Amino acid sequence: MTTREQIIKQTQLVARCEKSLAVETLKKRRADTRRKIEFGGLVIKAALDVHNKAIILGALSHAMQLIDSDNNYLTLFESIGANLLLKG
Repeated sequence: MTTREQIIKQTQLVARCEKSLAVETLKKRRADTRRKIEFGGLVIKAALDVHNKAIILGALSHAMQLIDSDNNYLTLFESIGANLLLKG
């Protein structure tokens, strides 16, 4: 194999790797976007979307503090959330 053929093969390999990396990056970005949309939907489903961002973030932060301080809140919030999700 000549040096020119080796360079061509290496160039093709680099191009394939770059394309694969681009595809994986796009998949990760799409998954992240989907996750954000799903969580935004939960805010709407909980009827929190009528409040400003600071109130929503404060409420979520407070809920996290409650969960961290007492695991009973985790069970309580999970039960409430499961019932809301069942209601459709």
